[in-house]
Order: sequence, then C-alpha cells, then structure tokens
Amino acid sequence: MEQPNTKGTAKVRDKKNTRVKWQAIVLFTVIWTLSIHYFERIVPYNTLGQCTWDKWEHWPEDRLPHRIALIADPQIIDDYSYPKQFKFFNFIVKQISDNYLHRNFQIMQRVLDPNSTIFLGDLFDGGRYWNDTKWMEEFHRFNRVFPKRTDRVDIRSIPGNHDIGFQTIKRDVVDRFAKYHGKSNDIVTLGNHTIIMFDSISYSHPDPEISKEAKQFISKEIPGVFPRILLTHVPLYRFKETQLCGPLRESKKLFPIMRGVEYQTVIEWEFSQNMLKTFQPEIIFAGDDHDYCDIFQEYELPQGGLKKTREIAVKSAAMTSGIKRPAIQLLSLSNPGKSEVFLLQGVERLSSTH
Repeated sequence: MEQPNTKGTAKVRDKKNTRVKWQAIVLFTVIWTLSIHYFERIVPYNTLGQCTWDKWEHWPEDRLPHRIALIADPQIIDDYSYPKQFKFFNFIVKQISDNYLHRNFQIMQRVLDPNSTIFLGDLFDGGRYWNDTKWMEEFHRFNRVFPKRTDRVDIRSIPGNHDIGFQTIKRDVVDRFAKYHGKSNDIVTLGNHTIIMFDSISYSHPDPEISKEAKQFISKEIPGVFPRILLTHVPLYRFKETQLCGPLRESKKLFPIMRGVEYQTVIEWEFSQNMLKTFQPEIIFAGDDHDYCDIFQEYELPQGGLKKTREIAVKSAAMTSGIKRPAIQLLSLSNPGKSEVFLLQGVERLSSTH
C-alpha cells in the first residue's frame, strides 16, 4: 500500500500559512496608515475648518477685521515633566507631544491664517530650572515646534510660572525670558484695539527687584483711546462659588483657588483689583488653568461707578494638559476708530484630534 505524501501536504500548508500571515501584515499596515492619516490630518483639518472666520464673524462687508489666535500653555515636555519615569518613556512622550503641537499649529496657520498669533505663557515646562545651555536648546526646540511666520504678528513674550517661577523667581531667569521672547510688559495696537501684555506673576511678587518693572509699567498712563484688551498668564482673583466658569468647562468642579510649589491659580485680590482699575480692559484673556473658564469681573472705577469686564481662561493647546479636548481661542477685532465703539467677538472652538 502506498504511503500518503505528508511532506508535500505540509509544504502546501506552510505556503498557505505564510501567505495568510503576509496578508494580515499588509492589511494591518494599511489600516494603521489610514488611521494615522485620518487622525493626524483629516480630523485636525475638519475640526479647524468648522472654526473658519466666515462661519461666526458678523461684521459689515466693508470691514477688515484683525484676526487673532490665542494659544495657552503649550508647556513643551522636558526632563522635569515626568522625573520619575524612564528616559525612554520621556523621549517617546516628548516626540509625540511635539508632533501634536507642531502639526496642529501648522494646520491652524494654513486653515485659519490669523493676522496675529499670541501665546499666553507657560511656553516651557521646566524653563524656570534650566541653565543657559539647556534653556537655549529648549528655546530652539520651541521655535521648531512653533515656527514664526515673518508675514504675520507673532507674540510670545508673556511669561508663565513654568517659564520664570512663582514663589521663587530669579532676576536672571526673568531677564533671559524677556531677552529672547520680548518685553514681558508691553502694549501693541492691533485692529484699532490696545493690547496690553502684562506679567502679573512678577507684579505680585514680594521682592521689589522682581516686581519693579511690572509696577513701573502699571503706573504709567496707557496711551491711545482704543478699547483695551488685557493678556496675562495667571487668572485674576474670583469668588468661585458665585463666579462660575460656564458650560464650556470640562471639569464639573469649581475653579480651584490654591497655591503650591511654584504656582498659584489666581492673582491675589488686591493685585487683581488694581489691575482692573488701572487698565480698565473690555475683556481679559489668561491661561494657566488649562481648562476653559468664562466669568465677569466687577470693580469700582476710580472716577466712580461700577464696571463689568469679561475674563476668559483659555484652554491649553497641549495634549498633555490633563483635559480631553485641547483648544485655541479665536478673536476677531473690528473698530472703525471711534473710542466709544467696541466690537469684539470671541469664540472658543475645540481642536481635538482624539
């Protein structure tokens, strides 16, 4: 009796198994590639496409508004971010988060093409601790993640507590930040509005050598007659039980009023009131909290009477900020030049790629 050719059967089976394995690998690769393309390109483009200016601006047709993108707390990851983790883990997280920020920034510039881009502090994570050599490395890295456009206004001079500290601030750290990013206390005119950038962290510091420049700045008369917009990093003091953040906030908890190692969630009441009474802004934008918060601040005017000013804490743009949907803030300014006319429309749109 002839024996069955088991070797031939085994060879055919091996070839089939090999073919199936390669087909599975190819299928997995195609699905993986398409998934990356979808979440890395299609989702950001579609999300930002929902925020194009024509979808929510309501200016007369003859107006040419000045369009601003506000970016809060990018806080690029470094060795201080997760000190207890393995270096390889930190390296991977750094690469992924850098790619996330860079990709969304570039797509935002292409889709929205804002006239101005302004950062609201906490550019770095451990910037307050770095020596000059490391700081310069991270400075160049930040500029690679967020490349400046020479044909647009780009402001990144507002320091955050991760940039210069809070309770412990060194003069050389503050000076270094200002040297490479610009004056921490400054005024620019955009769209017939006076934009005030203010270092509220240094202003509230007890060391007169640290607070001197901010106090000199706030004591000077603000030039011009245009409506004022105040930009700072740490939000102003509020009463969390009555000044609620609104429905766009992810967290259901009340706004935290607290302090810790090199941070404080609000500027003290006295300093906050002085900022309001001196600058008398129409609206305030801050960062620091990472989540959205939209309130009104009420204060007494020096000339008598009460004034209400809207204050918005802008969401963080970083995927590592502890919120589900990072965001940017869009601002459209139009003012025909009359001091009594203030036309401002702000919109908060989620730019999540999750």
